[in-house]
Amino acid sequence: MKLPDTYLTADNMKSVLTQQSTLLVLALGVTFVLVIGEFDLSFASTIGLSGASSILLMSNHDVSPLVAVVAAILVGGAVGVVNGVAVAWGRAPAFIATLAAGSAAVGIEQLMTSNNTISDNIPLGYLGFTLNEHLGLPWSTWLTLLLVVVAVVVMSFTTLGRRLRATGMNPTAVTLAGISVSLVRLSAFVVLGLLAGLAGVMVTSQGGSYFPNSGAGLLLPPYSAVFLGAAIVGRGRFSPAATVFGVVFIALLERGLTMMDQKAAVIQLIEGAVLLAAVVLARQERKQ
Repeated sequence: MKLPDTYLTADNMKSVLTQQSTLLVLALGVTFVLVIGEFDLSFASTIGLSGASSILLMSNHDVSPLVAVVAAILVGGAVGVVNGVAVAWGRAPAFIATLAAGSAAVGIEQLMTSNNTISDNIPLGYLGFTLNEHLGLPWSTWLTLLLVVVAVVVMSFTTLGRRLRATGMNPTAVTLAGISVSLVRLSAFVVLGLLAGLAGVMVTSQGGSYFPNSGAGLLLPPYSAVFLGAAIVGRGRFSPAATVFGVVFIALLERGLTMMDQKAAVIQLIEGAVLLAAVVLARQERKQ
């Protein structure tokens, strides 16, 4: 099989960047949680709850797109707070706590929407977030690129970034230094929650509606990207810069397989194999 001539074109790269903005936003959030040595299984469900919240506010209560976006992000942040409190102060295993929070988020979402698609009274300003372009890219993509810069700066050059990395490597030493490990852990989960809320906005804006299970399929790809980036360019260490590499790699892999007319099942199989290989490689790099 041969890749089409359109694969390595500027238009294709632009299309990949635009379509993978949501994945990149989520992967950045996952990076913060993995840096502290924890996992979060709730963010895919948070996407649906946040998206439903923004759409319902506009459809049923005529609020402005800006208010709806802020509300969706805050809903995501609230889920992050629940996760952070349960893990940091409740001492609950992150797998169990975040799985439970995700299940609760799905339940609330279904109660709010009755599991129906909602597309009435959605302002054009909300849709324009992912459709309207500036200098050739949608506003949502520009915001994603800005978030990449912010994440790199926070993780590499701020006190919070140093505390996040130190907590992941040696929480006992952080505690002895007089720093609250619980607050550091809370901050990581809140960051992912806020970014999952933003992802909910991006998904519903791009789709022009709320639809049930809108976060389905968005749980494993961010982890694949983060682990792959850490294994190949991060020397086993999680970082926003390495995550960007992982997202680009997976996006180009998926696009290439799609352009070669591979079945969805084949693409999913290959992406699963990539995740498994990335996890193994990242762990080996960390041991060295």
